[in-house]
Amino acid sequence: MAAVRRPHAAAPITAFGSHTELPSPHSRAGLHPLSSIPVFQSTPHSQDVWDVVGLGQGMVDFSAQVDDALLERLEVEKGARRIISVEQRGQILQALDAGSYQISPGGSMSNTMLALARLGGASKQHLGMGRMQAAFAAIAGSDPLGRFFLAQLQQAGLTLLATPTPDSNTGTVIVLTTPDANRTMLSYLGSHEHLQLSEASRAAITRSRMLIIEGYLWEMPGALEAILAAISHARTSGCLVAMTAGDVGCVQRHRGDFWAAIDTGNVDILFTNRNEAAALVGKPECSADEAARDLGSHCMVGVAVTDGSRGSCISALGQVHSIPPYWIPCPPTDTCGAGDAYAAGFIYGLLNGFDVPSMGRAAARVASIIISRSGASLSATEAEQLAEELPLANHRELSLAPRQSQQHSDAR
Repeated sequence: MAAVRRPHAAAPITAFGSHTELPSPHSRAGLHPLSSIPVFQSTPHSQDVWDVVGLGQGMVDFSAQVDDALLERLEVEKGARRIISVEQRGQILQALDAGSYQISPGGSMSNTMLALARLGGASKQHLGMGRMQAAFAAIAGSDPLGRFFLAQLQQAGLTLLATPTPDSNTGTVIVLTTPDANRTMLSYLGSHEHLQLSEASRAAITRSRMLIIEGYLWEMPGALEAILAAISHARTSGCLVAMTAGDVGCVQRHRGDFWAAIDTGNVDILFTNRNEAAALVGKPECSADEAARDLGSHCMVGVAVTDGSRGSCISALGQVHSIPPYWIPCPPTDTCGAGDAYAAGFIYGLLNGFDVPSMGRAAARVASIIISRSGASLSATEAEQLAEELPLANHRELSLAPRQSQQHSDAR
């Protein structure tokens, strides 16, 4: 595995302050509880070097456990991701009002960055390791949902780099999980007019070890120009570039733009699941192993392709490594966020000097935590548990062998 190059010292970077009363995460009254959140004010923050900077869209999740009958009534295909309008969002939340749903900060990149920040903090506290410095260049609206998103992540200890987009609405994802742990995602992308790279984001990227770009950003206007600019800033400063695929629909809609970034050889690490990878290479029926081999030649460091109960395949330095799933003592509860957690575990291993198979084992272990209960974010308590376990992955002592009555970690 190629060494990670550490760039020069940093200029001051902006983070958000946190002085707000947050709503109950279990509220069922639509958006009303968020309306009392005050306007956010940025406060100065100085950081010499960032280990990881994430670039992604800030989203708010509305999560509910539902039955198949509700999906049929909403005329939604189980397991699919669909783009909806703000009007449709209101109608769906009204349909859920007879039950209950949770409101929480969401978005693929925020899940990954929060996991990295918490893993880094726990590793410093329990193992005496240097704290991993993680920052999130979040694209969030200036509405109450945006302020809620920023306040929650600030309180969780994640540094935020950009100010809310003026006069814009924050994107949301309604996550409907059925008893078989399948999740259906209904996304409202927000009202951002054009994706732009802020000055704070540019400064952070040029002073970081790794930039992670969220694949869902391809859905936003101006994505190609902004993403290529971010990659250019990273390459100029010797910063590694990682990218996630988002989902198969996103890949299918923006396959040309994905390849415009990947084909330049400037994406070092790519995270996908098998369906996303198959869509990228144009082979719908190919295996995770085959997709990893095809994509591996385009990425300098590696490609990780997750494949549910079959584990994952990692192509790195001309070799493909088959990584078994981490086996847990109960069936998966909710697979939402498993791929985000997998990426966090992989990056944690990379930045701590793990070899390739050990990165895969660490990634599978972090994903297994997420699917064992509802919710897509890694908690501080779970991060403390993982901080003690993950170093064992680098010494091949983290048990991944299936045991009787255990179920698989389904990192999708």
